[in-house]
Amino acid sequence: MKNNYRFFRSVLLIAFLSLFALSLIGQNNRYYVLQYLKVPPVQENEYLQLEMDVWKKMHQARIDAGVLDGWHLYRVISPQGTQTDYDFITVLIYNNPEKLAGHFENYGVDYTQVLSSDEIAAALKTPEIRDLVYEEVWQTIDGLQAPDSDQMFRFQRFNAMKTNPNQDDQNYVSIEQNYWKPVHQQRIKMGSMYGWGLYQMIIPGGTEREYTWATVDYFDRFIDIMNDDENTKLFDKIHRKNAVKYLEETVQSRDLLRTEIRELIDYINVTNL
Repeated sequence: MKNNYRFFRSVLLIAFLSLFALSLIGQNNRYYVLQYLKVPPVQENEYLQLEMDVWKKMHQARIDAGVLDGWHLYRVISPQGTQTDYDFITVLIYNNPEKLAGHFENYGVDYTQVLSSDEIAAALKTPEIRDLVYEEVWQTIDGLQAPDSDQMFRFQRFNAMKTNPNQDDQNYVSIEQNYWKPVHQQRIKMGSMYGWGLYQMIIPGGTEREYTWATVDYFDRFIDIMNDDENTKLFDKIHRKNAVKYLEETVQSRDLLRTEIRELIDYINVTNL
């Protein structure tokens, strides 16, 4: 059993050198560990059953033990296809640095006391069903959420950014907070957006990272993702004569490297985001 325990730790901790943590909206020092997964199409049903019947049970046990604060399971719906690097993303949420550190040091519960023998056997087959492509660790910088939300969002649009050469990171953060946050806040008030967050990648580090920043837009309806005209109109309305100048400053501050749309399939969470 000791070797099996080590195996389960490796399933979560493999690819440590390319981790991803993302913070919960509106709370600094909350971290998300994102695990990017590639699943053969013929094994998708088996993979989803494994995640929702077995791994979800273990994540719940870790939450009950106070070593984990949430879990999300996403399907990537755009881009999609056989040539994409990954199809699904699991997210492990930690409320503070100490809990994040535990992610790499100790699973936190004895899975043999949580799972049946059949569930243990199924969990041990995880590497045969899906490939863990890589992980990253992000921390939240700022965010918004619809007030009194009693349900989770359904979709998120992940926008990967890298600040341009000779641009100050803090200047980029200021642009997001002062120019774009009021626009997202208005869309939330109008009911066409669930939430918004600004995040910084903290692991892996180094100057060779493709992207270092991300904004994430949260939506209840897919059609609202497509309504970029609303963003443009609100930006012009809010900033008036400065709108063109602020747009130019935005473009000069960072490159938008890619946009990805994800659908929330399942989750365990204390709060909605």
